Amino acid sequence: MGRYLNILFVLAVVIGAAAVYDMKLAAKKSASRVAELQQQIDEERENIRLLKAEWSALNQPERLQHLVERYNSYLRLQPLDVNQIVSPEDLPVRPVQLKPVGGPDPMGGYAGNSQVIR
Repeated sequence: MGRYLNILFVLAVVIGAAAVYDMKLAAKKSASRVAELQQQIDEERENIRLLKAEWSALNQPERLQHLVERYNSYLRLQPLDVNQIVSPEDLPVRPVQLKPVGGPDPMGGYAGNSQVIR
């Protein structure tokens, strides 16, 4: 009976050691994945910083003014008038163009007799 109990305990220790080793490998894989993701995050943040710097360099007023003067014959830009600035509520509603379904006027047509829905 003692011999069977010893074999059972040795077997339990071996299974426990294998389980702990497997957990250790899983933890290492998780840690390496976290480090890899952190490196990707750092790279993306650096790319964002570079793009913001490039954007601010491209939007410098002196540079834009030079481009407007250089390509004014193509762009034909005019100074902005204060009366041109409106709120979205002041803009007219865009008409919807719907064609009748199935021909010129089947059963009154999808859009009715009118070509423009207002």
